[in-house]
Amino acid sequence: MKYLALNLNDTAIKKHASDAVVGELRDVRNPICLRFHKSRERATWCYYRNEGNSKNRTRLGYWPTLKTKDVLAMLPGVIEKLHHGKEVQSSKFKTVGEMLNWYSSRTSKENIKSQSRRKGVLSAIDKHLLPRLELINISEVSKAIIDDKLVLPLQNANLKPSTIRQYFAILKRVFASARELELISVNPMAGMKFRDHVQRRIEPKQGRLLVDDAPALIQQINIAPATTRMLLLFMLLFGTRIGETRQLRWRHIDLNSGQLIIPETITKTAAVHILPITYQAKRLLLEYKQQCTGEYLFGGKEPMSASAADKAVREASKRKFSAHDIRKLARSVWATVGIDYWVAERLLNHKQKGLDLVYIKADSMDVKRKALEQYHEWLFRDVKPVLIPSVEISGKDENNNVFNKVA
Repeated sequence: MKYLALNLNDTAIKKHASDAVVGELRDVRNPICLRFHKSRERATWCYYRNEGNSKNRTRLGYWPTLKTKDVLAMLPGVIEKLHHGKEVQSSKFKTVGEMLNWYSSRTSKENIKSQSRRKGVLSAIDKHLLPRLELINISEVSKAIIDDKLVLPLQNANLKPSTIRQYFAILKRVFASARELELISVNPMAGMKFRDHVQRRIEPKQGRLLVDDAPALIQQINIAPATTRMLLLFMLLFGTRIGETRQLRWRHIDLNSGQLIIPETITKTAAVHILPITYQAKRLLLEYKQQCTGEYLFGGKEPMSASAADKAVREASKRKFSAHDIRKLARSVWATVGIDYWVAERLLNHKQKGLDLVYIKADSMDVKRKALEQYHEWLFRDVKPVLIPSVEISGKDENNNVFNKVA
């Protein structure tokens, strides 16, 4: 086979990849070359330099994972490392399995991530990624390998596309983290996208509770044990996530100023989330506080665990709805009663993106207070016959016991 000197670019590579006579392409502008593998579907990028009478080559990575622009971007760093006598190929791992085991160990020590998030990542690695990718060499990873060894088997296991996308995203994060920490020299998944494997649009999961289901939901909440009753009602009143709600402390609630302050340490967005406390919510919280002795709303000295909270919801709902369905119901009611979309997004504490972050300023407490007052008025007026039938919650009678037992 012969080598060919030319202006090396992706178009030229694709052109000569099918020419079995050409074994190597050399760039006339930079000291890089590309050596085709026997299959011609892959090739090895090398940096070469003359030292005396010999020509030394340093492997940089593989085509088509690395495009020409990627190699050119790496070149200054490669030259600097070699100049200082450092290794260019600093990959600590040979196989995907070694890298996944490293990431599992690292994740288990990451306190910045919630326990439920860590548990989800570790479960995905142990049950789905390791069994399918453990023995594959990192140097062999390509779109075709990921498709054949991971995506298609997961589809054949009848997993939902949204679930497969989660596992794909975790694998991408593993590779990205290893590359950022310089544990691998090349990230073969850097340019991969899930839509390359699954073209079908993944629709958001529809909630199992409709606006018309609100009265029946409240009736079901009312017959639950006291702590579970307040947990579900709290999420319905404020649209909060179950992970945030179960970890709330009484010091996060300022009844004098009428504010609920959820700290960034327990929010999904890692940002402080402040919500107004309406008159109705204040009455409920005052009554409920009389029954509590610990620093947590749901728990004592320690917060209610994630598994205990999930179990409480399952038992109260008889597995007919989840905590997230309650959150979706609140959002649906907000739309029904005419609460502005952007205000609703801030009430849900969804992270703003792009221009929304710059132009949309709907985080005013006054705006959020009016919205929640409108929503709670709807709840306690329109759903009142089954909400807390023994209590006039919207009145001003301070002697009413909001948490009277309901038959």
